[in-house]
Amino acid sequence: MTLTLDLSVLEELASHDAAKVRRYALLFIQSLEDVLAQIDGAVASQDLALLGDMGHRAKSTALNIGASAFAHECLLLEQAARSQDSATSLAIAKSLRPLFVPIHAAILRHLDPAA
Repeated sequence: MTLTLDLSVLEELASHDAAKVRRYALLFIQSLEDVLAQIDGAVASQDLALLGDMGHRAKSTALNIGASAFAHECLLLEQAARSQDSATSLAIAKSLRPLFVPIHAAILRHLDPAA
């Protein structure tokens, strides 16, 4: 999956207010870190219900920041978990953290281009 991050979605959501963009972006990062931690736990216990819930939560959060490809992977996780497809659910869940790394980095670069 290539990095697709359209931060104009976040800019629009925040009414192009730089302080709000920053606050929402940092909330997104924290929210996704929390979700990914819960996904790690759900993978360890093979809890498909929790994987489905976390896929749904991450999908909505990712769409709000413009991470549509990541959101699509979360939708696939949600669907696989809800249909009790354990192998697919676990494979997708394990792929989410590596997919999040470049998104996280791109957001931080957007917030502080000089860094």
